[in-house]
Amino acid sequence: MKTKLLLVLFISLLPIIVLGQDIVVFYDVTKPKCEFAARDIKTALEAKGHTVIFRKLSDLKKNHNKKKIVIALESDQKIKTLFLSHGGAEVKKLGEQAYALRTTTKPSLSYWIMGGDDNGAMYGGLQIAENIKFDGLAKLYNLESSPLVKKRGIKFNIPLDKRAPTYESDNGGTSHKVAIEHVWDISFWQEYFDEMARNRFNVLSLWNPHPFTSMVDMEEKYPGIAINDVEGYDGFKKKMSIQEKIKFWQDVMAYGRNRGFEIYYCTWNVFLWNAKGKHGLEEDPFNKKTLTYLKEATIKFLETYPDVSGLGVTAGENLNALKGKNEELIKWTWDAYGAGVLEYANAHPNRKLVFFHRQHYGNVENIIRGFKPLQNIPNVVFDVSFKYSMAHVISTVKPDWWENGFLSEIKKNSIKTWLELRTDDFYFLHWADHQFVRDFVKALPEDELLAGTFLGADGWVPSRVFTTKDTYYKNKNALEIQKQWLFYKQWGRLMYDPNTSNELFQNHLSYKYPEVNSERLFEAWSKASRALQIANEQVTGFAVDRKYRSRRLDFQWWPEMYTSNDYFYNIDKTQYAMPVNGSNLCNFYETAKDSCGNKISAIETANKIEQLAKEAEAIISSLSYKNNTELKLNMQDLKAMVNLSLYNAYKNRAAVHLIKGNKPLARDAIGTAYCYWKRYTTIMDGMYHPVDTQRNWDFKKSDWHDVDDEVLKDYIDLGGTGKPNCPN
Repeated sequence: MKTKLLLVLFISLLPIIVLGQDIVVFYDVTKPKCEFAARDIKTALEAKGHTVIFRKLSDLKKNHNKKKIVIALESDQKIKTLFLSHGGAEVKKLGEQAYALRTTTKPSLSYWIMGGDDNGAMYGGLQIAENIKFDGLAKLYNLESSPLVKKRGIKFNIPLDKRAPTYESDNGGTSHKVAIEHVWDISFWQEYFDEMARNRFNVLSLWNPHPFTSMVDMEEKYPGIAINDVEGYDGFKKKMSIQEKIKFWQDVMAYGRNRGFEIYYCTWNVFLWNAKGKHGLEEDPFNKKTLTYLKEATIKFLETYPDVSGLGVTAGENLNALKGKNEELIKWTWDAYGAGVLEYANAHPNRKLVFFHRQHYGNVENIIRGFKPLQNIPNVVFDVSFKYSMAHVISTVKPDWWENGFLSEIKKNSIKTWLELRTDDFYFLHWADHQFVRDFVKALPEDELLAGTFLGADGWVPSRVFTTKDTYYKNKNALEIQKQWLFYKQWGRLMYDPNTSNELFQNHLSYKYPEVNSERLFEAWSKASRALQIANEQVTGFAVDRKYRSRRLDFQWWPEMYTSNDYFYNIDKTQYAMPVNGSNLCNFYETAKDSCGNKISAIETANKIEQLAKEAEAIISSLSYKNNTELKLNMQDLKAMVNLSLYNAYKNRAAVHLIKGNKPLARDAIGTAYCYWKRYTTIMDGMYHPVDTQRNWDFKKSDWHDVDDEVLKDYIDLGGTGKPNCPN
């Protein structure tokens, strides 16, 4: 995305703006996206003491001499003519989601927002609202902005019911259990879409193994399969007929559309929530009735939800009888879903749809061949999807997991791919490093290959905050995306424009936390986050010896507890860890043998982790934040990140010493690591309730000191006695 800032002038060059003055906002009242932006502008102006008057765009006349803000499309020739008559700088043709901001000062101060389309007009309006929030009406603007990544999506594993959970959450996963109540609350989705639109996300993908029994009415042919009412956990129930559920989701999707979102539903296969065992339907890939039912359900789903942009499928989950039989597996997903999309699309040639097939368990060559009919129909876009960073996006800026066959096949067949940017790293900590995100986005594949991105976890559902012991977020009924606001803002805004300045994020910090120096806070946040990212990069790959577990996937590695789904990674297991594919870091064995070549040794990396963590710690200790609860909680998160990073640094040194056979040095390093681990778990236990994760570690104790004894055991096993002498 190219943002071209041609002119920024400060208040000294502006007409004097008197507080309390009327500001007229003109916009097309028939366009919900423009109305949303206008409301944000109104809120920002009123906070600065102005009175806001809304007017229809069609009411704008040449002789209007009040101060005004105009939201329009670049293609609106009447508005462009008026704009030019006020002396405005020409706006050239804008593309999708793009916008131009202009200021004129005669006969009065006016801000003009021109959108290449409705989304662009909305984003431009939201940008002006943000500018007013930070600077008032103190600057002149002459700039254009357009997106680099056209489809900036969220991956949201959605549990629809205790009887219709999302993938592998039926027997665990506290966040999935908590979320059921919220995903059936329209206010949750309204807040969610509003926040994410401000962050420039424009795709929501909702993942459930079998959404049909909770979302479509197929009772005429398959009576008894619909899940009426909502049943959650801990006694939660909500009365809803299947028709009321359909109306609910139609309203949710319409609201999302009005915030610029495309909405996709994605399945794993084969699951039959509440339909299993009825009408001869079984979770059996050789069951012909099941195939027929899924095809009919696909058609019915598209008929029921005109605001759905497309569907996605995963092969292989619960299709055990077909694993290893790749052509048969892909034929199954075609018969179950692809054929249904094809039949619907042929019957509705004016409706544009996207259908994507994940590479997961499927050979991409067979996928492309098996779904050829969808590639030949004009109103369907056929894409594929790939776990670009496996389960850990906070690892390296350019992972190369996909370069073994997948990349060459999509290039050869001119097929685009959705890249899944899995965030199964930090469910609790508020990680946010602008430079890593910026570099990651700039390293994404070119537009000819990239259909879009899905950012989100597989082992966590971000609904409303439930993990914190402090009641601040609970009293606000806050969304998790609001708690981790800087993380989402950096990913959304930098995927829209990777050249977005650091000043934007610093302005948000200054606005939310005026008690502290925003530049210093931004520096501390970035360094604490970067230290933890580098620590993650060092170990989130295959193992040196393949008999030891890789840490690529969500059930294999959770860095916040240093665990897999069934064990803690002690020093013996850690020494075999390798950096993530695509990293230039050297593993512990290569480092110990002094055979890193051009790679960065694990000792150098440990030193860098420690340096960043200590620098962040020094800044944190210099800031005063006692009177802002939200800031205090975020600062505790930063302290936790510092100590977890230092634990990693010293444990990594211990691994190298152990491989070299120097047990005394390994013991001393792991002893220091233990001290930092105890600081980390003490901070976390003071802030967060222990929970069950969906795919990884479930707390065995009732606190965050769950594996402290395992951490200490590393020290004892290396010859330590008692506990290390940790400084206060």
